[in-house]
Amino acid sequence: MNIRILLAPAVLGSALALGACSSNYAGEGALAGAAVGAAVGAVSDVEIEEGAAVGAAAGALGGSLIRKNGRCYRVDSRGREYQVRC
Repeated sequence: MNIRILLAPAVLGSALALGACSSNYAGEGALAGAAVGAAVGAVSDVEIEEGAAVGAAAGALGGSLIRKNGRCYRVDSRGREYQVRC
């Protein structure tokens, strides 16, 4: 099995925390778009990296047009969720 297929979701998954408290969904859209693009690239004749890059760009563009409601949440050491200002 190709190691790139296994490595891509791990790297992209770590980017999810970066977009947790932004004002729009660009980070989450890029993450989802890259995953879908990599999956499409894996089953077609397109390079996986190319598919992920195109998917991430499309997802980031789409996500940047969707505004969040201004509420962000964090979890403390006891597992309780609390709201913070974005």
